[in-house]
Amino acid sequence: MAEPITDEDREQVRRLHAEGKSRNAIARTTGRSAATVSKIAGQEGLTFSGGARVAAATEARRADAAVRRELLADESLDGALRQVERVGGSDSARDARDHATAARALTEVHARVSELARQTGTGSAGGSMLDRLADALIGPAGGDREGV
Repeated sequence: MAEPITDEDREQVRRLHAEGKSRNAIARTTGRSAATVSKIAGQEGLTFSGGARVAAATEARRADAAVRRELLADESLDGALRQVERVGGSDSARDARDHATAARALTEVHARVSELARQTGTGSAGGSMLDRLADALIGPAGGDREGV
């Protein structure tokens, strides 16, 4: 059975609501269910009508994720190129193979992240020369796994 709603619960909901917190954020902070928070808010005459604010926050998160994906793609390809450079300077065949394997894995990460960006419309228009190089090396979006 749920714990009874206390005056402290009501005060926390009023305070967090005044700070502009969402119903779910208030529920997480207070440790009460979202339904309980809604019940308290209704009893207190509070509403959660931040639709435009939530939409803006969601769009900001999407834009941030797109930037992070692009950074990940760039860093993955940079790492792959560093590994390729190390292949030639390897002291043993095993080291060379390890560097080549790492380069391939990083190139696959780049290809997959780039493909996700293209699918969601958040990548660079048309892909870059490095995207085309990665596609040529391993095929579009990571290629097939045969011959690995």
